[in-house]
Order: sequence, then structure tokens, then C-alpha cells
Amino acid sequence: MNTKVMRERKSVRTYRKQDIPEQTLNQVRDYLKQDTGLFDVPITFSILNAQEDHVGSPVILGADTYVAGKYKKQKNAELSFGYAFEKFVLYATSLGLGTVWLAATIDRKAFEKAMCLEEDEVMPAVTPLGYAAEKRSIRENMMRKGLKSDSRRSFEDLFFYEDFQNPLKAADAGRWQLPLEAVRIAPSATNKQPWRAVVEKDSVHFYEKKTKGYAKEATGDVQKVDLGIALCHFEIGAEESGLKGRWIQADPGIPSAEDTEYIATYMLEA
Repeated sequence: MNTKVMRERKSVRTYRKQDIPEQTLNQVRDYLKQDTGLFDVPITFSILNAQEDHVGSPVILGADTYVAGKYKKQKNAELSFGYAFEKFVLYATSLGLGTVWLAATIDRKAFEKAMCLEEDEVMPAVTPLGYAAEKRSIRENMMRKGLKSDSRRSFEDLFFYEDFQNPLKAADAGRWQLPLEAVRIAPSATNKQPWRAVVEKDSVHFYEKKTKGYAKEATGDVQKVDLGIALCHFEIGAEESGLKGRWIQADPGIPSAEDTEYIATYMLEA
């Protein structure tokens, strides 16, 4: 996986009526058997068929295959889900398959039934899987425009040096430039981009800038899922930059706004 795949990947809501070859589906099945979560929180994935499992979404056209994931309620579960699901989405992209993160615009009860969801489990999101149509539907184009899907906050809006008083410019980010740019272009629920990061010499601290209404019983804290996506992108960018590090949770105590919560730190290995 690399940042090229991240840049190539676009949300796909309109699909060709074309079956996914069995060989490709087998690659997907093998990938989903891996434990790719964070902080020892396992994620369970399932491949669902729209007709057989009676699942779908009113904003998706032409897709017969979906992938859904679930976790047991516990600390760091949303982070692990976002990290693991985005890794899969990027893997699917590398196979030439289209995807889109879906949470609010699905028949949630139908998906949860198909996933045999238990009381202590949460299914935050799903994705269709298939081949993108040559043209997007009018509805999809309107959705992308409404969500401003192709726009992102500036580097210095999201990233800081040593504390939140010092915005970091891309030109000054040094070895952290590519990993942080990988975070900047990451997808998020309604494109809120809730990640913030404070850079130090050998570590980068990640924070969630909360938006009211995004933490719900049925889906967990969706913006923590977004932070998991950000951590996935950062790690891939770091590996591509030749950096070796690990994720830890040790709040550095940097003063932050009330709506900003410490999440995790990427620390370079000595």
C-alpha cells in the first residue's frame, strides 16, 4: 500500500453491472481474514450479497456486493475499526475495485441482521464493492458537491509544531511532510476532517476535534473512526518515507481546546 493508491481512490456510488471475478473475491476474502486492527481490538468483516442478504443503500446504484465490519464495544474500538476498514478500502482500490464509506445512508437494521450483530457489538460502516461506472449519476454528483468531497483543509489548519499555537506549514514539516499530507487527504464522515496533530522531533500526537452529534449508541463515535482512518494513512505515509515507529497512547499534556481530545502518538523507534 502507498500514497499513490490513496490519491487514486475516489468514493464510488455508481457501479457497472459487472460481476467481481471469483479470483478477485478470493483475494478479498483472504485479506479480510487478517487481523489488521489497532491496539489489540479485533475487527470482524463479512462479505454480503445485496439480494441474498437483503441489504443495500438508496445512494448506491448497481452494486451487488458489500463488505461490512463490526467490533465488540471496548476502548479504542472505533480507532481500530477505522484503521482496519480504511486499510481494506485501499487494498480493494489496489485491486481495481470501487468503494465508498457508508454509515448514515444504509438500511442499518438489514445490515445488522445480516451481520448477526449482538447487543455488545457495533457496526459503524459498510462499503459496496464493484467496478465504477464510466459516469457518475446526477445524484452522486450532487452529493459530492454538497459534501465538498474534493476539498480539504489546509496543512496549517490541521497540523502544529510543539503546541496548538504554532501552525505547521508543509514546507517546514521535514520528514513528517508525506505522512501528514497522507492524513490531510484522508476521507471522513461528511468531510469534517476531525483530525489534528502536533509534531515534535521524534513523535506526532493525534487529536480528535469533536463535532456535536457524531457520537451515537448505534454507530459509536464516528469521528474516532475517522481518526482511525487518519492513523492508517499516516502509518502508510511514514513507511513510504522510510520511517519506523509504533503507536502508543501517552497523553503529552499539551494544552488544547475543550472540544479536542488526545487520541494516540506515533513514536519513532530509536
